[in-house]
Amino acid sequence: MRQLFVWFQAARPRTLPASLAPLIVGNWLAYLEGQLQIGLLLASLLCALALQIFVNYANDYFDALTGVDTDARVGPQRATQSGLVTHGQMRAAMVLSALAASLAGLYIVVFGSLWLLPVGIASLIAAYLYSGGPRPLASLGLGEITVFLFFGVVAVVGSYFMHTQLMSKAAWLAAVLVGLPVCAIMLVNNIRDISTDTAAGKKTLPVRIGRKNSVVLYSAALLLPLALTINQLNVVVWLSLWIATVFVAVWLISQLLKRQAQALNPLLGWTSFYSLWLAVLSCFYFTI
Repeated sequence: MRQLFVWFQAARPRTLPASLAPLIVGNWLAYLEGQLQIGLLLASLLCALALQIFVNYANDYFDALTGVDTDARVGPQRATQSGLVTHGQMRAAMVLSALAASLAGLYIVVFGSLWLLPVGIASLIAAYLYSGGPRPLASLGLGEITVFLFFGVVAVVGSYFMHTQLMSKAAWLAAVLVGLPVCAIMLVNNIRDISTDTAAGKKTLPVRIGRKNSVVLYSAALLLPLALTINQLNVVVWLSLWIATVFVAVWLISQLLKRQAQALNPLLGWTSFYSLWLAVLSCFYFTI
């Protein structure tokens, strides 16, 4: 039981809502057009979760392997670096999660669209290259852009396309509405780790642009989706939800401003659930 808890923690459950958020919106848009297929819906959710877990396991493994994670880290305990699991065990877990994502993706390709095959392959490669390879994307300051592309654009537009075989302006707008808050999760993580990443030579985006500019980006990622949906404020229910969400966003930004190091860990989960709430809110926006 204890070992299962170790693997659960290594999967970083606080970040998992971020993988569901874009799928909720993409599948909802297909539902609104009467083209939702339950099998594809379930496969897309499984694929996204497995892919996110693969990313998290790979990050745990490679950051331990390259010395980015040390006893000086201020984030949650990492399974490989702390010795709770061996390098071999984490590699096996990476393979299993990648296999689960691939099988779910294969179902989507067979029963959805063959055009999604290269998208799925690119997603797996990007998931690996985020922390692995000779020049990891995270160390090049490309982590947030990668997250936006794959957990925003690809997830939303792709999940809509697998049902409808179509593109739509609504799907592209939804990708922005959901993708930006997901990027904010990454920003919190990298802002927290600025000092340790700098020492390890890991040049994430916050390391490159500094904490103040990173806070500005975080604020924009939370608030811009609300600015893009301001056209429905004449609807009373939407106005109430919109104002409440603005207050939540401002509160999250205030927490980022005043918290440091380990105190930022809860903000990861809060921002993750904010992204999930934005997905639900977006579904309502496209329905009214």
